[in-house]
Amino acid sequence: MLRTLAVITTAIIPLVFLTSCAPAGPIVAPNAKASSISQIPINKNGCGPVALMNSYEFGSPRWNKAGKTIAGSSNKKKFTNLINKYGRRLSKHSTAKIRWNKNNGINSLDLTDLANEYQNDKKLNLPELKLRTLFIQNNESHSQLLKRAHRELSASLRKGFPPIISIKRFARSPYGRANFWRQHYGHFVVVHEIPSSLPLGATSFTIKYIDPWGGRIKTGTIKIPEKGFFAIDPTSDKPILSKSPTLAIDFPYTSLGKHTLKKNQKSATIIASSISP
Repeated sequence: MLRTLAVITTAIIPLVFLTSCAPAGPIVAPNAKASSISQIPINKNGCGPVALMNSYEFGSPRWNKAGKTIAGSSNKKKFTNLINKYGRRLSKHSTAKIRWNKNNGINSLDLTDLANEYQNDKKLNLPELKLRTLFIQNNESHSQLLKRAHRELSASLRKGFPPIISIKRFARSPYGRANFWRQHYGHFVVVHEIPSSLPLGATSFTIKYIDPWGGRIKTGTIKIPEKGFFAIDPTSDKPILSKSPTLAIDFPYTSLGKHTLKKNQKSATIIASSISP
């Protein structure tokens, strides 16, 4: 009788263990309750540097230190000092242009250079930040690109740095050829939360992000595109207009210049690149 009971008990234990397992929770910014910084009272085209400041604020202690080291007694003064010293240097990627200006802001290549030069000058002993394109590479499928995007963004959060992502709206010209598209609007936001893994066959994943326009945490979706569009990878040495070359985004609380489109003008909102260690 005792022997029979022992057999039954050992058979039950693995079942209890299996049914008690729960899916892992999301990966969240290390300093998740930090105060976000809004670009609105600072500069309407200041999303890039303000996104960097938010990444420092919401990151792990070593990245927090980078934000606290920026000279200035207020966020506006910190922004101004960062721009005056590092944003007004000549771009290494555009001929005879400075990295940031009040009319056009800054691009992802120059923002990466700005951040690394600041960190190196201050001897903060931080990993170099790298710009990673989120356009299709080496004949990737959209499914493979979705997995790569999730892997790179989640890896950055795990390293303590909430990654900066470049999001854009491309729009078809209301005149001329049907496939003549151009960048209509660009913006930077910071990833605050991401799923720890993707289910088999996933076609999208939802994130929370810090939008410097208003400094609020919002929710959006990164997904395999459902409709065709044309876009250019601005980080490429030879930018070429290609059909559906990246992932689409659905960020309903971030307009990306939607209000400036002409009536019935076709457009697509996309994720272009990320900045992370």
